[in-house]
Amino acid sequence: MDEIRKILVVGAGLMGHGIAQVFAQGGYQVSLQDIEPRALQRATTLINSSLQTMVEAGLVKKGQIKSILERIHMTTSLEEAARDADLAIECIEENKNAKSEIFKKLDAICPPKTLLASNSSFLNIFDFVKTGRPEKVLVIHWYAPPQIIPLIDIVKGPQTDDKNIERVIKVLRQIDKKPVVFNKPVAGYLVSRLQVAFQREIYWLLDNDYLAPQDIDQAVIWGLALRMIVVGACQRIDFGGLDLSLRNIAQSSQCTPVDYQPIKLNKLVKQGALGVKTGRGFYDYQGKSEAEVYHERDIRLLKLLKFLQENDVVGPIL
Repeated sequence: MDEIRKILVVGAGLMGHGIAQVFAQGGYQVSLQDIEPRALQRATTLINSSLQTMVEAGLVKKGQIKSILERIHMTTSLEEAARDADLAIECIEENKNAKSEIFKKLDAICPPKTLLASNSSFLNIFDFVKTGRPEKVLVIHWYAPPQIIPLIDIVKGPQTDDKNIERVIKVLRQIDKKPVVFNKPVAGYLVSRLQVAFQREIYWLLDNDYLAPQDIDQAVIWGLALRMIVVGACQRIDFGGLDLSLRNIAQSSQCTPVDYQPIKLNKLVKQGALGVKTGRGFYDYQGKSEAEVYHERDIRLLKLLKFLQENDVVGPIL
């Protein structure tokens, strides 16, 4: 497999300049293209500012900034930017016609080796994008600010070659990102879908005057988020017990009604896989006792809590 060395980022707006910065920090040669010179000027300013912030946070040395910036070539010419590109990522507006057109252009001017990726948040590009290289087309969806947030969604199309997915995963891990792979497209991926459901509950609580915004944030930070940093979402259900989650769904009339009945949860409960207490739930705990698993969780939680209490890194920014 050809090694990925040069990255093309199309669009220098909200996400594009951050994505270019990430790859440049990782040692890759990057072409950042935008049709608007002012967008490229803004990108230069924002990348400089972000790198200075990273110096302040101790993540980048001041002497590294010059070499990072030198690895980013900015241009208004798509043809120039596409030259020798191994991976192209479009970050343009969320519009079917615009994305169809940019993929058509990239397919025509990029070398045959180039992987073509979209940063689309909600559009299923595989329904309307047409290229002569469908095995090299995929989604690489980033989260703002991309130079900081580790998570990246990778989505395979019906004809995407698994070897190309593996190539992209390797590159992303080399720049310290945390890729998750979707077997097929779904609008909003995971985080956005969770956020929509989550925000619906927040609005309901606020609209019915149950508590104030600052109290909601305190509850989320110190109750929900603290635990999820350590055990995530599915494993948190394992710790609470899958049978308890199933009972909670049955009693959902006490909260906002749940309009979906989970198939996998029901199946696992019927199998007696109830989570940590039975040694298997969504996860298999490989013969560890309940006490051992709780110990590992609690050590991590206590270390995290100690760090948060000793450092001013949580709470509303006012």
